[in-house]
Amino acid sequence: MRSSVVLSIFLLVLSTVACRADKRIALVVGNSSYQSVSPLANPKNDAALIAETLRKVGFILIGGRAQIDLDKPAFDRAIQTFGNELMGADVSLFYYAGHGVQVRNVNYLVPTSANPVKEADVDFQMVDVNLVLRQMEGSGTKLNLVILDACRNNPFGGRGLRGSESGLAQLRAPEGTLLSYATQPGNVALDGTGRNSPYTSALAEAIQKPGLDIFQTFNQVGLQVKRATGGSQQPWVSSSPIDGAFYFSGQTATSTPAPIEPRPAPPLAAVAPVPPPPRPVTAGPSLEQRAIAFVVEDMQQSQRSAADFMGYARRSLDERIDYYGKSTSRDDVLKDKERYIKNWPNRSYRLQMDTIRTSCDQTRSACQISGTLDYNHSNPATAKKSAGTASFEYGIRFGPDGGRIFYEQGKTLSAQR
Repeated sequence: MRSSVVLSIFLLVLSTVACRADKRIALVVGNSSYQSVSPLANPKNDAALIAETLRKVGFILIGGRAQIDLDKPAFDRAIQTFGNELMGADVSLFYYAGHGVQVRNVNYLVPTSANPVKEADVDFQMVDVNLVLRQMEGSGTKLNLVILDACRNNPFGGRGLRGSESGLAQLRAPEGTLLSYATQPGNVALDGTGRNSPYTSALAEAIQKPGLDIFQTFNQVGLQVKRATGGSQQPWVSSSPIDGAFYFSGQTATSTPAPIEPRPAPPLAAVAPVPPPPRPVTAGPSLEQRAIAFVVEDMQQSQRSAADFMGYARRSLDERIDYYGKSTSRDDVLKDKERYIKNWPNRSYRLQMDTIRTSCDQTRSACQISGTLDYNHSNPATAKKSAGTASFEYGIRFGPDGGRIFYEQGKTLSAQR
């Protein structure tokens, strides 16, 4: 089916054994531009920093990026999408930066549209953190992380929120869940004087350090924030028992030489050069994780406007692509895709995550990835519609600047018009 599936992903024919990678899903939200109270400078920057950091360590981002300045309907949709995407995932992560309030011992995240005039308004205008936890609890994930850089001062004080208190309340962590607050429950976190808050700056740095398990990561964050704020802000962690170990950026393994038995020294001329000790081997996000994250982002980019998608496609394609069995220049591939999106201006895709298979060659930093997806296309001008299921098979080569597509193939499995 040629460009009927406008995804740009990747295939490598060298490996023969398909493998499955752990699936990490994250929803990252940053609200800065509040409509009824003073805006916050840093949350949008904090969310963008964390989203990019998580992408580097193999997380698939809901919406393909940080979700910025969400009003109540948009916030609800993002959480619902998050819950749907968690089915079959191994790790879920929710990060929020912005205003948060505590009302009658319940924590609420504040959409940009919130403007409560009485306490009862919070149920309709704000987002209960327990809503996020319920999405996680019903998904079957092995590990759930909730990170709240949201304990800033209550912007609605004096508006009749009689049950509101300073900071956020401590939550009970459900099974397999770790909750991290930017500061202690009941206290107020600092927005910071730089581009990012003290908490988020420390978190982004710690996530990228290999060898730190999840508890070591958040302990390091706490110590760094305490030092940076002179002790005025102390992050807080609440956790239920967690089965197994989790590393954001992988473990660091160092080989230990075996003890050497004493023996007579040989003549000086016979002494062989002593090789240097082995260097530590650092395990970052696997190629399989990077390939899956790339595929999901590609799907999301494929649903955007023609101009946005074409800009993305130009950045993500190799100079020459094995395109449906023919060696094709990038410009010719772009022309073909441009014709396709003109024919189908409205496009939506849903990956069938349980069908995805990856096969990677570490020496070439390249992966094969294949699977199936559901698609739904329409053209309002012609009243044409097309929906169905398609297979895809792609090749991706990773470099310092990310992935580049060098192979694309696919076909329609079923179609309705």
